[in-house]
Formats: sequence, C-alpha cells, structure tokens
Amino acid sequence: MIEGKTKIIEDLDDPNLIRIRTKDSLTANDAAIKADLPVAKDKTTQNCCVMHYLKQAGVPVAYETRNDDTSFVSKKCEMIPVECVMRRRAFGSYLKREPSKKSGDIFDPLLTEFFHKNAVVGNEMMSEDKARELYLRDGEWTETVYTDPLIDFISIASTDTWMLFPPKEPRYDMQPLKYIQPEVDNETLEYIRTKLMIPCFELLEKAWKQFDVELIDMKIEIGRTSDGELVIADVIDNDSWRIWPKGDPKQQLDKQSFRDGEGLTEIQEKYAVVSGYTQQFKIVRWSEDVDQYIGKLKHGGK
Repeated sequence: MIEGKTKIIEDLDDPNLIRIRTKDSLTANDAAIKADLPVAKDKTTQNCCVMHYLKQAGVPVAYETRNDDTSFVSKKCEMIPVECVMRRRAFGSYLKREPSKKSGDIFDPLLTEFFHKNAVVGNEMMSEDKARELYLRDGEWTETVYTDPLIDFISIASTDTWMLFPPKEPRYDMQPLKYIQPEVDNETLEYIRTKLMIPCFELLEKAWKQFDVELIDMKIEIGRTSDGELVIADVIDNDSWRIWPKGDPKQQLDKQSFRDGEGLTEIQEKYAVVSGYTQQFKIVRWSEDVDQYIGKLKHGGK
C-alpha cells in the first residue's frame, strides 16, 4: 500500500492490477494548503465516468472498473515521470512564463507542454515528497524549491538534452535550472502527445460543450502497463482541469476555487455539480461528425 496526499494505492491478488482509493482531502500550492472535505465519492465518480468515456472512444487508459463509492480498479503501471498539460486558453502559470501573452488567448491548434514530476532544489533533483519533507514548514518553503519544472528540448548533433525551467517565472529571463538526460525518448513523447494528450483533450472538450462549459486546460499522467502499452493513468477528476461555464472564469467549477480561498461548502457543491455532468458523458449521444472522429482515433488518426 502506498498513501499519498489525496489517494491510497493498494495491491490486489492479480499482480497486474491495483486499487486506487480516493481520500476526503484537497491540497493546493504544493500541499501548502490542505483541507479535509467529503469529496472522495464525487472525485471517484468523476474519474470513473471520464475514464470510461475515453475508453469507449478508443483512447488507451489504465482504468478498468469502479470498485465502490470511493475506489476503482486500474492496471498497474510504471509511471512516466512527466506531467502532460494541454491548454486551449492562456491562463494560470502559462501567463507567468509568457507575460507577453494575454489572459484568455486561444490556442488553435492545442498547446501541449511537459513538466518533470521531480522537484529541483539548487542543483539537485528529488521527489516532491522528499522536497516537502525537507523544506516545507508550516506552508512555507525554507529553501528555493521548483516543483514541476517545465521541460524544454534541445538536440545537438546526435545528443538530446532536457532543459528544466522554473514553471512560474518568465522563461526568457531565466537560465535553465538544470540540464538532464531525457528520461523518455522523443518518439515516445510524440506518441504521448498525438495519441493520448490531444485525443483526450478534444474528446473531453466536446463532452463539456454539450453543457455550455468550456474546457480551458487540463493535465494527465501517463503509465506503461506490464505488456508495454502506454496509457492514460492515475486519475482525471475536478483537480485535473479548469472548466468555465459559458467561458466565464467567475463561474469556475474546478479546484481553482479552492486555491482562491472560496468557502469549503461552495467548493463541495461544485464537485457535486461536476459529478452530475460527468455521469452524462456518453458516446452514444454524439452526432455523426464525432462518431467519425472516434473512428479515426481507433484507426491511428488516419
């Protein structure tokens, strides 16, 4: 058993499967903000509905089936140490890295970015858990810690290198925090981008549009199953995206409300509303053009 900030991972009798149990907890700002809140059932519902919807559309996912109100069964994966982010509009940390851009600018085609899952402290890389254990005290960092550094790519002759940049500072004013050897080859990253990230976002974007809700951005994590397949793993729930009814950020339904200090009762109500929406994500409700799009996904996008 492995216990994290918001979930518990449990082994099962089948060595190729795990159970992921959601906790009644929300965290933000590198776990500097925490709250116990009865959202586990809603977050589990959201994830199971979203993953089932993607699975129906032919997108590879680790998700297998719901187990009970607050847990589900998934394929066991070796996780890729990269957070995959997709953006339809410029918002959040992107504007801190690119201050010349305007809030709400639309990306067409979709903007995709990669962030490393480890933290950078000085010239050392370590897990975020270790960084929090060593340097987070009463919600404040005692050292300069860069979590989720942005990955940029350079190729010199036959040598590829990842440059890691601060995720929330103007990129072109900064020197790279660190140069590292790639942990995933370029071909694999391109597969992740074109076959997992973009189809995932576009399908969910279409699902939200039926409720006049705009999907602004979202993040996913990728794992490799025991048979070598790359799949969308971990969870996709209300902590994973920004969703704005009628495209209005003042009506946001996602975890940003928690980061912004909104009342816990209102936040809990929003999670329940989102659960209601995701339970209506059904492929059979789509028009012919979406059916054709799904057909393309199942045939490698051709």
